[in-house]
Amino acid sequence: MSTYVAGKNLAVLFFYLFCNAALCALYPFYIVFGVNLLLILSFVFSIKPAWGVYFLIFLVPISRDSIYFAFTGAWNFQINDAYTNLIPVFTPVFIFTCIGFLLHKGASLRMSTARNPANVLFLSMAVYAAFTLFWSDNLPHGLFQYCYLVSNIVLLGIVVSSAANEQTHRKIMWCLLLSCLLQAVLSYVFRFMETSIFEREFIGDVIVGVRNYGGLILSADGSPVQAHGLQEAHETSMLMNIFMGVAAGLFLTEKSRGKRVFLAFCFIAGLSVLIGTESRAGAAAFIAMGLFFLFFYQKTSKALVRSAVIFLAFALVFYVVEQKAFSALAGKEETVMRLLMLGQKAIDTGDVIDPGLSVKEGSGPGRRTIWGTGLSGLSGMWPVGLGIGNYKYHYKIPHAHSVPLSLFFDFGLIGLLLFASILYAIAKYYLNIVKLQHTYLQIMSLCLMSTLVAVVVQGCFDFDYTYPIIWLFGSILFSTLLLTNKPLV
Repeated sequence: MSTYVAGKNLAVLFFYLFCNAALCALYPFYIVFGVNLLLILSFVFSIKPAWGVYFLIFLVPISRDSIYFAFTGAWNFQINDAYTNLIPVFTPVFIFTCIGFLLHKGASLRMSTARNPANVLFLSMAVYAAFTLFWSDNLPHGLFQYCYLVSNIVLLGIVVSSAANEQTHRKIMWCLLLSCLLQAVLSYVFRFMETSIFEREFIGDVIVGVRNYGGLILSADGSPVQAHGLQEAHETSMLMNIFMGVAAGLFLTEKSRGKRVFLAFCFIAGLSVLIGTESRAGAAAFIAMGLFFLFFYQKTSKALVRSAVIFLAFALVFYVVEQKAFSALAGKEETVMRLLMLGQKAIDTGDVIDPGLSVKEGSGPGRRTIWGTGLSGLSGMWPVGLGIGNYKYHYKIPHAHSVPLSLFFDFGLIGLLLFASILYAIAKYYLNIVKLQHTYLQIMSLCLMSTLVAVVVQGCFDFDYTYPIIWLFGSILFSTLLLTNKPLV
């Protein structure tokens, strides 16, 4: 019997090597390597879908514009020399993790039994988005945008279901922390590299692309170039706010002195990169997050005014010191701080949303133009929206620079109501535990709710509803609230 099994294994190995040899003769080595890597990942994540979740936490924050695949058909139109519909780098891992999750679910293996109160709302959003495809003017584009939405909803469901207990939740949080730390380090590295775009034909009408944002230089107006990572500056600033929220939660619940020092370093690194992005919305989101935390945290709420003044003073001093350091590093005696420069332009022009945009060479349409065009274009469609992805298609805009408005443009009043209902479900669950601040999960809930404030504030001025970072954070938040409320249910 053992001889038969050994012979069978040798036959399988021979067949595998033969197929690889044939592929090497027909295709370049990197394609063969990619195929073998996909086979290994499919096997591993089918057995251990939790490992797939950890991989996704590292891969999802990588922007679709940074590492991607794209179909070059006429339906996939370009905006600013970039394709609108891209296949993100995490897609294969996501698919294999979904398969592993379904296999485990079918085998009734242990997953979280807590029911997400927003499941019906997410399902309703997916169903209604599919319905809007009937009035899509570019059906392939609409289907691609629909895949973005559905994959984000499934991603949220998988992460929530994977966090079956506090132990697993801690692993996920540390994984997210290390993922964000990696992004912060890369942001520093890219400041010393020139911005570049690489695209190569992969197979047929498919291309693979890599985009690097960077450059340790000064703009023509003397302001520092915004820091990026494997995302553009605004995405990086949101990720850093999430990074600091997670680091704060782990810091307040960690007993090891060594780990607390490391977590404090992570918080400082996140704040440094956030300041480097010079994102107004990101900075405002950070301040809102900090003030929310100080107001609800019992140890600071009693001295809220004093705590808030110290917090704001610390943030301002940190900002000035970092900009002085950047000036020295760039070989300049002085640089103009971008946030302060935009503040002065807002005073001079009276335009708070898009200050000085009209004099910026090569600039695209500002937020007020984007929002005004979207609102006027809705016309009689405001109850139901233009249809999923149709706003981008009609006006050739990468995104609506607002999560709630992007939902309104594509899904009308129905989309806004669903968005408000999801926020209401989150708030309702948190109000059950708002006064409980003793355990790991209770304190982590406070820190992540503070981070939600940052995400909502920045989301009103950047992004749209298809950004995976937002959904990844949402999955972490929901899993935390569900586990915290579980003993109370």
